Amino acid sequence: MEKDNQFLNWIQSNKLKGIIFDFDGTLLDISEPLDIALQETFEEYELEVDISETKKEIGGVLESVQGYPLPKIILESHDIFKFITTLNHLTYFKKLRVAAKIFTRYLDYEKEAPLFPGAVELLKELSKKYELYIISHNQSKNLQHHIEEKQIKKYFKGVYGADDLPSLKPNPEALQPVLEQFSQSNANQFVMIGDMPTDIEAGQEAGIWTIGIASGISNKDLLIEYRPNILIESLYELMDIFGIKYKKNSDSKAQESLKIKT
Repeated sequence: MEKDNQFLNWIQSNKLKGIIFDFDGTLLDISEPLDIALQETFEEYELEVDISETKKEIGGVLESVQGYPLPKIILESHDIFKFITTLNHLTYFKKLRVAAKIFTRYLDYEKEAPLFPGAVELLKELSKKYELYIISHNQSKNLQHHIEEKQIKKYFKGVYGADDLPSLKPNPEALQPVLEQFSQSNANQFVMIGDMPTDIEAGQEAGIWTIGIASGISNKDLLIEYRPNILIESLYELMDIFGIKYKKNSDSKAQESLKIKT
């Protein structure tokens, strides 16, 4: 755990008012849905591609375009593809077919993705003391599906998908639906928790504290470049920060393999 002692002291001073979570890759474990979508697509098109490297690149792209309808993704595909270097050897139209297939399969499998271990316990305990929010690039209807199915809706004061936001992260305006509700509060009474550089950048630009969690698609080496106040690798480390006692296998049922379901 990379720590900022000033931040830890601030938490202990009880000045924290609200916590803003990203969802996919932060609370929801999307690693396996993306793995399966990549594997099936590459097998279908008989492509020999470094899946681990492609996963990093496509994961970052998904974070940016997840809130877009597919036609908009296609229209902006020329700019999007420059970030996916592992597909550079393909023609433009084959890239388009491959990327569209990965994206649609991922959205299908993502519906069955589980929460990360410890998520329910964490949210239950944090909601007793702080106001919790979700700001995600996922569509609002998908977020509602997950939080209702996983019975965690009651822990959140507000849930905002891409279609509810004035801008997308890293633009700090993405956090305004939450922050503008607290005009009497100082921005540094909030913390943004996410697994992508866009989460960290949005929080920093909005003037709030940030926690990077390397449990999603972005790895620790990438996130550390963006200098979050604290960098962790699991929700259990987050529970340690907030002094929450836990049993490490409490969410084992939520972690059934997606491969079995599909």
